[in-house]
Amino acid sequence: MAPYSLDLTTLRDAVLDALWMLERGYRREVIRDIIGDKYKLDKKLRSLIYRCVHTSEWISIVKNKSIEPSKLRGRCLAVDFLNVLGTVLSAMSGGLLVKSLDGFVRDLSELHASILKQPDAYKATTIILKETASLAPFMVIFLLEANVSYSGEFSEFIREELERFSVNGTALTCRSVDSELIKIGYIVATSDAPVMA
Repeated sequence: MAPYSLDLTTLRDAVLDALWMLERGYRREVIRDIIGDKYKLDKKLRSLIYRCVHTSEWISIVKNKSIEPSKLRGRCLAVDFLNVLGTVLSAMSGGLLVKSLDGFVRDLSELHASILKQPDAYKATTIILKETASLAPFMVIFLLEANVSYSGEFSEFIREELERFSVNGTALTCRSVDSELIKIGYIVATSDAPVMA
């Protein structure tokens, strides 16, 4: 994938304008469209404005909820698998990764329904599982959206690999990963803002 080219001065101005609007209560969709049109941003940069700009209040909330990976030893972990997989796949392919204002890295690939069809999806999954094993959680649950193609096959692959890595855990598909992650009460691995709230 070719390196992504962008005008950093324009992007900085767009982020500052978006932040000004966000701090004053404008909805993210409105901000994305207004700022996107004003600065003639492409789809990826509109996604950046939508997903990566955060208020100081939000940053404070996230900072108070976040924990270091080293603190996961012996704890219960739930993984927003497709969210994490998207970030790893983007990193592997040289895609655009952004460290958001809240400190979390987010990819702007927007693979969504095609994510499990990507050529490196199994390789990326193994990388995620190896990293999970190194964190030594007491229990880990990987959750995948049931309506995404191949989610059942990947759930089975994850369960097999967890056993191979001697990790106590499972992988499940469900209709709404976000709501399940919120209900489960485990520490959550995600960069999805609705789950982090």
